Amino acid sequence: MDTLEFNLRDTATSLLRKTSQRRPPPMRRRRLPLPFLLVVMLPTLLAAIYYFGIASPQYVSEAQFVVRGQSNSSPGMLSSLLQTAGGGGSATEDTYVVQNYMMSRDAAAYLIRTADLRAIFNRPGADILARFPNPFHGHTFEHFFWHYQRQVVAELDTTTGISTLTVQTFRPEDSQRVAAALMAAAERLVNQMNARQRENIISTSEHEVTDAERQLRDIAARIGAYRNREALLDPMKQSAPMLKDINDLQTMLSTTQLQITQLRESAPNSPLLSVYQRRAQALTDQIARAGTAVTGSDQSLVPKITAYDDLSIQRELLEKQLATSTAALETAKVQADRQQLFLDEVVQPNRPDYAVYPRSIVSTLIVFVSFLGIFLMARLLIAGAREHHVA
Repeated sequence: MDTLEFNLRDTATSLLRKTSQRRPPPMRRRRLPLPFLLVVMLPTLLAAIYYFGIASPQYVSEAQFVVRGQSNSSPGMLSSLLQTAGGGGSATEDTYVVQNYMMSRDAAAYLIRTADLRAIFNRPGADILARFPNPFHGHTFEHFFWHYQRQVVAELDTTTGISTLTVQTFRPEDSQRVAAALMAAAERLVNQMNARQRENIISTSEHEVTDAERQLRDIAARIGAYRNREALLDPMKQSAPMLKDINDLQTMLSTTQLQITQLRESAPNSPLLSVYQRRAQALTDQIARAGTAVTGSDQSLVPKITAYDDLSIQRELLEKQLATSTAALETAKVQADRQQLFLDEVVQPNRPDYAVYPRSIVSTLIVFVSFLGIFLMARLLIAGAREHHVA
C-alpha cells in the first residue's frame, strides 16, 4: 500500500510539473516606444494644449467686389469670343491690379495710418503666437508685412470674375473695419487709375492741338511780316489788275497789227501806216514794261506771289491739322469717359458672429498625421539602412 501510494504521488507530481510547464506565461502590457512618444505624441499634445487652451479666437470678415469698365472695342461676336477666351480682357487685368494693391506694402502702410492696424494685431488678450509682434518675429515693417499677408487675403474667381477679400483679426468689429478700410483704399486706387488713364489719353491730343495752334500763330506772324515787307496784302489779287491791263494792251496790239496788215495790202502808201506802226511799237514797249513788273526779275510779282503762295499753303495745312487735332481731342475725351473703371461691392464687409479660427480639432489632427508620417518614414529609412548594413 505504501508503495502504491508513493507511486501515485510521484505520478501526480510529474503531471503537475508538465501542466505547469505547458501553461503560457502571463500577458505583459506592451508599452509605446519612446521615439513614437517623442516624435508623434509630444508635438500632438503640445498642439492640443495650444489650440484648445491658449489660442485666441479670431474672426473673419468677408467682402466681395468686381472691377467693371467699358471696353473701347466695337461689339461683335468675334470680340466677345476673344474677351471670353482671354478671361474678361482689361477688366480682369484691372482686378488683378486692385488685388495686388490690397496685398501690397502700400496698403499695409495705409491701414497703419488710417485704421491703426498695429494695435488691431496686438489686442490685449491675444495669444502670444498669433499676435504681432511675437517672440518669434522682429518688430520691423517687413515682419509686420509678413504677418499682414497671413491675416489679409484677396483672391479672384476667374469663372465669375468676382474677387473675395477676407480679413482675420481678434475682434469682429476690427475685422469689419479693416475690410471696409481696404475697400475704400481700393476704390481710391481705381479713381486714381481713372484719372491717370484720362490724363494719358487726353494729354497727347491736347499736345497736338497746342502744337498746331502754335505753328498756326507762327505762320500768321510770318504772313504779316511778309505783307509789311512787300507792302502787299495779297499779291495774287493785287496782280490781277496788272494782268488785265497787259491783256488789254495785247488785245490793242493785235488790233493795231491787224490794221497795219490791212493797210499794207490795200494802201501801202497811206500816211496812216506809220501812225499804226508807231502805235504798235508803243504798245509793245508798254507791254514789255508791264511784263517786267510781273515777271522777269527778283523785284517782279512772280517771286512775291510764289513766297505768298508757300505761306498760304502752309497756313491751310496747319488749319486742317488743327481741325483734325481738335476733332481727335473731342474723340479722346469721349473715349476716356467710356473707359472709366468702377469698383462695385457685390458683398459689403460683414461683421462676423462667431470665431472661425482656431480650428482646434482639425489643426490637432493635422499635427498628429504630419508627425506620424515623419515617424513612419524615419522608421522605414532606418530599417532599410539596417538591412543594407546586414547584407
